[in-house]
Amino acid sequence: MKQIFLLRHAKSDWSTMGQQDFDRGLASRGIKDISLISDYVKKNNFKLDEVLCSSANRTKETFDLCADGFDFDIKNAKYYDDLYYGNHESIIDLLVNVNQSANSVLVVGHNPTMHILLEQLTGLSIIKYPTSTLAQIILQKEWKDLLLNKCELKLFLRPKELKS
Repeated sequence: MKQIFLLRHAKSDWSTMGQQDFDRGLASRGIKDISLISDYVKKNNFKLDEVLCSSANRTKETFDLCADGFDFDIKNAKYYDDLYYGNHESIIDLLVNVNQSANSVLVVGHNPTMHILLEQLTGLSIIKYPTSTLAQIILQKEWKDLLLNKCELKLFLRPKELKS
């Protein structure tokens, strides 16, 4: 059994005029929300073998803030421009080429790509994929055999579900 975690980046900061989209950082709400997700994954002992992260600043910051929760060394993350500029097919290409010994992979990316990827992998329809939302998807086969509509959605966790 293989696991794919899909994490949409945390809420980004739009306050800096003239800043390129690629360079935007996180808003204070985004930092709080991703901290809740990080605490949840730590409490539930989720572990990662590989991380595929968009090279955009806000996705890097998102992963930096939740890496401890996953007990993953940031230095081992792989950053891809395709996760910023590409589409869900770009991510599927990366996933089918993951080291076959890896059992658990985190993809940190953007909408609408994360939303479309989740729907393509599971065959489910979801209404929204909010920022800082974590999906856990189960794959019964090897990475190289990844099939659309054949994966199981085990968790779809929005930060608002963790707020008291």
